[in-house]
Amino acid sequence: MSALLEGLAVREVGSAGPDAPRVLLVHGLGGAASTWSLVAPALAHDHRLLLVDLPGHGDSPPPGPAEGPGAMRAAELGRRLRRAAVRLRAAEGSAVHLVGHSLGGWVCLEAAAADGARDPDDLPGPVPPGPAVAGVVALAPAGLWASPRRRPPLLPTGQRFARWYANAAPHLPFDPLPTRWGRTLAFAATSAAPRELPAALAREAVLSVASAAGYAAADAGLAAGAFTRGADVRVPVVVVAGRRDRVLPPSHLLRASAPPHARWLEWDRCGHVPAWDRPADVAELVREHVRTAGRGAERGAERGAERTREGGADRTASGGGAGPA
Repeated sequence: MSALLEGLAVREVGSAGPDAPRVLLVHGLGGAASTWSLVAPALAHDHRLLLVDLPGHGDSPPPGPAEGPGAMRAAELGRRLRRAAVRLRAAEGSAVHLVGHSLGGWVCLEAAAADGARDPDDLPGPVPPGPAVAGVVALAPAGLWASPRRRPPLLPTGQRFARWYANAAPHLPFDPLPTRWGRTLAFAATSAAPRELPAALAREAVLSVASAAGYAAADAGLAAGAFTRGADVRVPVVVVAGRRDRVLPPSHLLRASAPPHARWLEWDRCGHVPAWDRPADVAELVREHVRTAGRGAERGAERGAERTREGGADRTASGGGAGPA
């Protein structure tokens, strides 16, 4: 069952205890929970996972007309995700870790860049000291480009094909996705080994694209700009690029657009969706990054609390503004 958090449908996975780190998994364009179905089981026993549906995807409603035409741009989605992180920090007392794929990776980077800046839509009252975002793992992230790259016109991909399949599959003499050639046809542009994808995952992924009411707006948002706030990101970041990615090949990603301190990895045998092609490696990378970033977030919170106490002491020493004029 999903709940709404800042207009984002979130679903908790696993049964980790309250002291386990909180990790938010954010899919890409047209995606949904199926993006993480091979990764989440490996993380769920020691992480409190939230599967996040972007607006107009999965169980999330699309933005309302009052939110304006830019509501599906990555920067605005990042502000929304950051507000969700602030709410979770206020409720649970610790910063959250963000893991995003493609568009979701860009959104996570925008959320980290916005963190620390006061947002007029924040919760009323003081924001807890320290960051709301502890770190970011960006898998084949969009936005790290000089200009958006068009999808490769190799094979039928995108929402047009997905909707054709959703409408035609019940009337076909057999379902092509359970076959290896059917998965190759559908996922050659996104996976380094499309024939090896589980049939259930393949079908769920195509149907999630077909039903995504926010697909067109998010697709237009991808083409509307680039990630330009790398210098504003203070938390640890790791970027993963697949060397067999035909959608966003490593040669198209600009390291200069990433946060200057970001760790950059290029993986063999990996296409546009590392969580499908190398799920065990993604799970281990997230686990390692959460451990490292969590220690940094704890130190940042301690420094923030110290600054708060020092500021209070300074005000007290100066009279705190009380007394006769």
